[in-house]
Amino acid sequence: MHYPIARLHDRITRFGFYLGGVTLCGIVACFWIEVVARYFFNAPTLWSSSLVAYFLCIAVSLSIPELARTNGHIAITVLPERLSPDNRQRYDRVVSLAAGGVCIVAAWILIQETLRQFGGGTTTALGLDIPKYWVSSFICYAFINTSLYFLRHALFPGIPHDGNEKQEA
Repeated sequence: MHYPIARLHDRITRFGFYLGGVTLCGIVACFWIEVVARYFFNAPTLWSSSLVAYFLCIAVSLSIPELARTNGHIAITVLPERLSPDNRQRYDRVVSLAAGGVCIVAAWILIQETLRQFGGGTTTALGLDIPKYWVSSFICYAFINTSLYFLRHALFPGIPHDGNEKQEA
């Protein structure tokens, strides 16, 4: 059985994850430029530390949904490991449903704040002044997409995730 919407969702998330890795490369480049400018030319940059902060936020925001997709987040598994397979599945679904609900509430709050920032023209307070909603929109994406994965895990546990398809007999 094929799930084209789920597969598209997984591919978009995987692309975002790789883009998050590219932003980590941007962080390394900013640090290199800063070190060279500061110690070899005695002319530190005014923008590199700001860009590193923005890139870090973007990298984390683009990576969180992939962790939810693959269940790659840190978990304390003492209780679930002691449960029977049926109870373990119920436990996992309840935890995923609760996590999805929390992420939806957080996303709603973040969307409201991002729209307020957009309407008010709020800018960041770091050395490189940019509209704050640019950064906030990535955080919104993270919580919306993560909530979708938790809800997928809770409500549709049989839907395979791209790259993790189960072989049908």
